[in-house]
Amino acid sequence: MKILLVGGLGFIGKRFIRKYGNDYQIIVFARKDRIKQIPSDSVFKTVIYEEGNIEDSTIIDVISKHKPDVVIHLAALTGLKKCHNDPDKAFRVNVFGTHNVITGCVKNNSKLIFISSREVYGETKSSKSSEEDELKPNNVYGLTKLLGESIIKNTSLLHNLDYTILRITNVYGPEGDGYGAQIMIKDALNKKKIKIFGGTQRLNYIFVDDIVEALGKVLENPVLHKQIFNLGSEDTLTVDEFVSIIKQNLDFSIIVEHLPMRETETTNFKPDLEKIKNVLSFKPMMSLEMGLKKTIEWYSNYQFSY
Repeated sequence: MKILLVGGLGFIGKRFIRKYGNDYQIIVFARKDRIKQIPSDSVFKTVIYEEGNIEDSTIIDVISKHKPDVVIHLAALTGLKKCHNDPDKAFRVNVFGTHNVITGCVKNNSKLIFISSREVYGETKSSKSSEEDELKPNNVYGLTKLLGESIIKNTSLLHNLDYTILRITNVYGPEGDGYGAQIMIKDALNKKKIKIFGGTQRLNYIFVDDIVEALGKVLENPVLHKQIFNLGSEDTLTVDEFVSIIKQNLDFSIIVEHLPMRETETTNFKPDLEKIKNVLSFKPMMSLEMGLKKTIEWYSNYQFSY
């Protein structure tokens, strides 16, 4: 199977290559700055690399050149603050960029796996948010992801695009330098201090390798067509509780500084995971305690040089 990873040298993409690099023919489409930092592991030497940005037509040409069986669309402007502060870029990357990826898939009859976000729901209205719930994003990031989903579904109706959409929750783990949990861990190790914006908001967390495992389940399922899944874990807890687990894995004391919760941040989210369990037989294997332990060990050993 030939797979094109769009944004394939980001957090999830690198972990995907480490796990499946010898199982599939993988092409990576990534920005110039990412390609300059390709890991030295031998598995990355088997990958074909293409440079560019999804905001322009380069990605359409790359899909046409390689004609992959599956395109996994990982590229995005992520983070509530980044999208809130630069909505123009958020819409260019997350909406128009996704439109370009979709166009390439339609032209070459490639299946699309789109990494969406729990932010499309906004606040959880009942005990859990299911794939059938109303979508009411309360921030720019969630809105752009919802628009991406809408373009996919509309294109599927018009051109029979095959797709799977995965709405992931808060991902953490090794190599995810730009994500909240990793920033906290790096600050704890470097500065012996963690800043918490709010603290009482209840969020769901999933280890990055569990996301990669779920992607494998999607790829292995030949009869899976035009489906949407929540992808999270059973670990829903407050940010304060999350930080307390980080502290338990450190052999030194740290200072925790509480700051006001960021504007438009979701205060309560818990995913309903029944569909992904029943359809894909998928259940996350990494406990939060072990996942955070592995993440802290990774950053301690690599000293942020990655």
